[in-house]
Amino acid sequence: MPSTEKTISFRANPEKIEALDSLAAAQDRSRSYLINDAIANYIELHAYQDTLVRNGQKEMRKGRVVSHDEVVKRLRTTGRASR
Repeated sequence: MPSTEKTISFRANPEKIEALDSLAAAQDRSRSYLINDAIANYIELHAYQDTLVRNGQKEMRKGRVVSHDEVVKRLRTTGRASR
């Protein structure tokens, strides 16, 4: 049965590899496991952020925007403004 995984290679500085190996040893996991986990988290985070940006752009095209001054006013009303 053929493997569904593919091998990739990349360059990393030695300190990062040492830190990765230390984490892998502490968690009793392989370096590959941690790298795959990190890639999965990266993809999930950036896909989520991309969705938020695209949704915001759609809302903007529909004219559903709030001015900066209005945002500041609303934040001050709730006590969340820093100035």
